Amino acid sequence: MNSDLNPLESIQEIRTYIKKSSQFLSMSGWSGIWIGSCGLISGFMAIYLVKTTFIPPSQSSSYNVLLYLALITLFLAVIGGIYFSIRKVIRKGEKLITHVFKRMFINFSIPLFTGGMASIALINYNCTILVPSATLIFYGLSLFTVSRDTLDEVRIVGILEIMLGILSTFFITYSLIFWIIGFGVLHIIYGLILWKKYD
Repeated sequence: MNSDLNPLESIQEIRTYIKKSSQFLSMSGWSGIWIGSCGLISGFMAIYLVKTTFIPPSQSSSYNVLLYLALITLFLAVIGGIYFSIRKVIRKGEKLITHVFKRMFINFSIPLFTGGMASIALINYNCTILVPSATLIFYGLSLFTVSRDTLDEVRIVGILEIMLGILSTFFITYSLIFWIIGFGVLHIIYGLILWKKYD
C-alpha cells in the first residue's frame, strides 16, 4: 500500500484490496453477449422445431430433439463463456483459479445441478412443458447464490431469471418465449452493461 496516500485514500485502497481478494471480478461482458446469442439462436430454433413438427411441446417425442438442442447450446455457451472470462483474466494479469473462484463454482453448480436433475425428472414423467420454467428458476437461483462472490449485476440478473421462470409457469403456452427472454435477451443486455462498465 502506498504510504503517501492520505487516510481516506488509504481506506479506499484497503476496500479495493479486500473486494478483489473476496470477490471474483473478472466477469467478461463478451461472455454474457456470447451466452445470450446462443440462447437466442437456440430458442428460435426450438420454436421453429415445435411448429414445423406439429407435435405439442408437452409430448416427449418432440422434446427429444429439443433436449439435444439444449445440450449443444449449453456446451457452446459454457465453452464461449469460459473462453472470454479466461481471456479477460489473462489480459488483466490475474490468477483465475482462486479460493473465491472455487467457492463460487461450487455455489453455482449445486442449484444448477439440482435444476438439471429436476428437468430430467420432468421429461421422464412427460411434464416437459415445465422444463423451460424449471431451467429459468434454477439458473436464477444459481446466479443469486453466487452474487455475493461477484458483481452486483449478477444478483439482478438472477432475480429477473427467477421472475421469468415463475411467470412461465403461469403462462405455460409462452414458456419458450420466456426462455428466450431469460437466456437470450437478458444475457445480451447484461453482457453489454458489463462490457461498458468493466471491459
